[in-house]
Amino acid sequence: MRIALAAIALAALAACSGQSAAPSAPRSFDLGISPPATKLPPVRVLAVRASAPFDGTDMHYRLAWRDAAELAAFANSRWAAPPPELVRRSLLRSLPAFGGAPCGLALELQDFTQVFASKESSAARIELRALLLNASGAGVASRSVSVSEPNAGADAPSGAAALGRATDRALAELAAWISAQAACRS
Repeated sequence: MRIALAAIALAALAACSGQSAAPSAPRSFDLGISPPATKLPPVRVLAVRASAPFDGTDMHYRLAWRDAAELAAFANSRWAAPPPELVRRSLLRSLPAFGGAPCGLALELQDFTQVFASKESSAARIELRALLLNASGAGVASRSVSVSEPNAGADAPSGAAALGRATDRALAELAAWISAQAACRS
């Protein structure tokens, strides 16, 4: 009887330890539901693209304290859509409701990562290249935008929230730049 109880207890312990070691279910994140902090001037969103690896749904990070050139992905955290689509959605939410925009905007996402300066400290980093085109498709102006949002936490959920704030800041920079382009004023 004692042997049977001991075997059951050991089996229960093994089952419990197996459950805690099992990987957690994948989680999906986007840039949040807060209204945009900045309204962009009227502009047609032509395209938002990214090259690999930022064209997929992996959430990327860098351990800059170890090797800033190494890019890794969180194991159980994903973007709900590829980052270019998330940025496009934020752009569309930032635009006025009416049309008639004299210029089109094309963006290329060049970085969208959580960068860890140490094991406990990170910043969200977004880099993009913007191109404004007039109605005939000729280039009006281009610009690079780079934003680093501090206090991005030490995990994927905190990084996703910080990348949402970084995207808002990048859109604010774009709004000021577009507003300054004489060719893009109605």
